[in-house]
Formats: sequence, structure tokens, C-alpha cells
Amino acid sequence: MMIKSPDDSLLVWEPIDTARLLAAVADDAAGANVLFVGTTRGVTAGVVTAGLAYEAHEPLAREILTQLRVLAIARFGLSACVVCHRLGVVAVGDTSVAVATSAPHRREAFAAAEWLMERIKSEAPIWKCEEDSAGGRTWVHPESMPAVHSGDQQPAGPGGMA
Repeated sequence: MMIKSPDDSLLVWEPIDTARLLAAVADDAAGANVLFVGTTRGVTAGVVTAGLAYEAHEPLAREILTQLRVLAIARFGLSACVVCHRLGVVAVGDTSVAVATSAPHRREAFAAAEWLMERIKSEAPIWKCEEDSAGGRTWVHPESMPAVHSGDQQPAGPGGMA
């Protein structure tokens, strides 16, 4: 994973290097550096998860992640912010999404990370396919979209295209 600057909003197909994300937001003016790491759960609502697969409308997802990052910097007075979401297959225990923020004070850094995660889950065109231990698959996400239950179906992307 290559981070060119703390201005990056990333979609990656390889494991997320959380140490690099945190280093990317380091700033002498920041008294707080927060790293949120979202990992693949082994059990969701009592159902054993074998793994996840993420797909996205990549150009639109990058644009939305960038817009959200810019809004978070302005809204919370952040020194820096990086958002990174994994695509493809993500094993149980591995990082699916990470948000790194830095701010003069901890309250803003924590609030920004939480706000970003809520917005990413509801606004970014990134879909998650949960595979259970019996091989059943359920596509979900963003949260405002209904889940699709089936073996090979996935939700319609922007413009109704799958």
C-alpha cells in the first residue's frame, strides 16, 4: 500500500498497513492521533462468518471517501486524515477498513473517526458479501440499501448496474 500523502483516500486490494496510515497523519501540531481499525468478525448476529468479500464502484467510492475526508478535516479541525478501505476477500480477523485522524485535541480526533465510519457505511458505494460457514452468501452495505440474499447475486450499483 502506497501512501503519497495524508490527503489520500484509498481503496486497496492488499492488506491495510495501519502503521503507515497512522504515520501519514502524524503532525507536530497534533496532540491526538487516532487509528480506528475495522476487522472482519467471526460471528455476526449468531451466524459464523467464514469470510467477507468487498466490491465497490471504485471511481465513485474514491470520490465519496475523499469528500468525506475533506468534510471531516473542516468539521472537526483535524490536522490530517486518511481513510482506507479494503476490497476483495478479507479473512476473519483481518482489517477491512481503517481511519486515521490527528487533531490538536483527542475529542476531535475520536469524534472525526466515528463520524467518518458512520458516513462511510451509509454513503460509500462499497458492498460487503458475508459468507457463512455453510457457504451461504449475503450482500449488504451501504446500510441504507437493502440486503440481497442469494448465492451469486449482488446489489445493483449506481445507475442500477450490478
